[in-house]
Amino acid sequence: MDCLGLLVRHFFGRFFDNEIVSQNGDMRTNVVQAFGLVATPGIMVPFYMLPQRARFDHPFAYNWVLLGDYYFFVMFSMVVMGFVMVFEWDALFPDRKDYLILTPLPLGGGSIFAGKTLALVLFLGLFAVDANLFCTLLAPLVTGGEGTPAPVVWRLIAIHAASVVGAGTFVALSIASVQGVLINLLTGRGFRRVSPWVQMALMGGLIVVLFLTPLACAGVRPLVESHSPLLRWFPPFWFLGLYLDMLPGQPAGPVFHELAGLARQGLAVSAAVFALTYLAGYHRHARRVMQTVEGTEGGPGCLRTAFERTVNRWLLPHPLERATFHFIGNTILRNAKQRLFLATYGGIAVALALPAVLQIGTRPGAPILSFHAVGLLSVPLTLSFFAVSGVRAAFNFPAELRANWIFQICESEDSMPHMRAARKWIVLMGMAPLFALLAPFEVYFRGWRLGFIHLSFALALSLVLLNLLLIWFRKIPFTCSYFPGKTSMAVMFFLYLAGFTAYSWSMADLEARLLDNPAQLLLFYACVAAALYGLARLERRELGVDGSLIYEDEPEPIVRSLELG
Repeated sequence: MDCLGLLVRHFFGRFFDNEIVSQNGDMRTNVVQAFGLVATPGIMVPFYMLPQRARFDHPFAYNWVLLGDYYFFVMFSMVVMGFVMVFEWDALFPDRKDYLILTPLPLGGGSIFAGKTLALVLFLGLFAVDANLFCTLLAPLVTGGEGTPAPVVWRLIAIHAASVVGAGTFVALSIASVQGVLINLLTGRGFRRVSPWVQMALMGGLIVVLFLTPLACAGVRPLVESHSPLLRWFPPFWFLGLYLDMLPGQPAGPVFHELAGLARQGLAVSAAVFALTYLAGYHRHARRVMQTVEGTEGGPGCLRTAFERTVNRWLLPHPLERATFHFIGNTILRNAKQRLFLATYGGIAVALALPAVLQIGTRPGAPILSFHAVGLLSVPLTLSFFAVSGVRAAFNFPAELRANWIFQICESEDSMPHMRAARKWIVLMGMAPLFALLAPFEVYFRGWRLGFIHLSFALALSLVLLNLLLIWFRKIPFTCSYFPGKTSMAVMFFLYLAGFTAYSWSMADLEARLLDNPAQLLLFYACVAAALYGLARLERRELGVDGSLIYEDEPEPIVRSLELG
């Protein structure tokens, strides 16, 4: 095998060998599971499509059932390719290990660049085929209907493939271009600081788009009928227009013909920006990696130093609290697995909160987006629920399990400082920024009095939820092994659904009733204080029974013993 083929094979394997895909697990198993998960919607959704045959001999008057199906396939391709690019964010360019190993070999820089580029194309092509193959073969059969000539069916298959692959390619090129622009505009240190936040924002945005798919499908018809400009602002609608515009006879009309033009322009622009930024960023990144010495980036900035000094002095009196608190923050900032997990939770929270406060205008002359202050009643509850439960769930995933020996040999008899540090981190770094961000909106739309009452109501419930979730938490975050199959996913989904419904929507209705009765509102705060006191006593009692820290999460035994000896 020639050098280029070996380089392509090497870089292709490196895409699967990263901390997100293969950490703490068998890489081959994880890859097979990922391919199966990606292919499943393309297999199942066509069988649930209603047989709405498109009449290509005349305009089919916007067959809205088919349009919703087309939108799903386009959106799914875009989201899958977006997820792939976000997960491989740190692997788009060769890392320091690659350069240290490959540079001494008789290989030119052009060969390394060609190998990395070809491996990236093959990797993305593999997921594009996996996500779209089955729906490309099955969905056009429903569109054509019974009795459609074979040449028309094959043409529909080609149109479907071109549309969904074009949509996925647009997203992949756009995300790669974002990274290329950052590498070319920022210094090495600036890029390393900004890059994790951009990665998390992209992940959250993709989750929002995915969860708002039913709302987008329902909004296609009113948006088209009202000629809303929102159609030109949202790229999935562009490629939906491209799909419809390529159908035989162009039966979808001028609206989608215009969107098809935007899709072609967007694809061309993203390809051009990618070609320029990736090539320039590649060489710039290579120089930085070879010239930078690991561990010489300097310490934290002035703001972070001042923040840590203040927190250590006023909030973390115990040395173990300080150690655990800063360990949590540094781990989340440096570990992509934890960052993306939290970004996923954040995206779900935003997707559930947006429909409550934003409404799409569907009438001619109406605002494109209108804000509804009434929906603010449930937004803090929704966001705080996922903020608290998301961080608590992220604590279960180990960052580097083989390194937890340092915690075990330094463990003291008192585990409470570690528990207090975890609780304080969630309050200070999770809940406090969230409510500080919501406060201006509450004050502006509801006034000082109602805004303060609403935020204090949500904050009180957040503290109850936090203490409830941490009662039986006996771990230093990110240091304990985790068995995902120990708890049934169906049971966890039901508990999350029931908890979210009771916490967000039911409590929002309760608050609406209490706002008109100050006496009952004060009684509610008294009940919250009593609940917090009771939870604190329960936690101390549980610690008295067994307060030792857990570093190995044992699976459920196959055979249970009575332990009589």
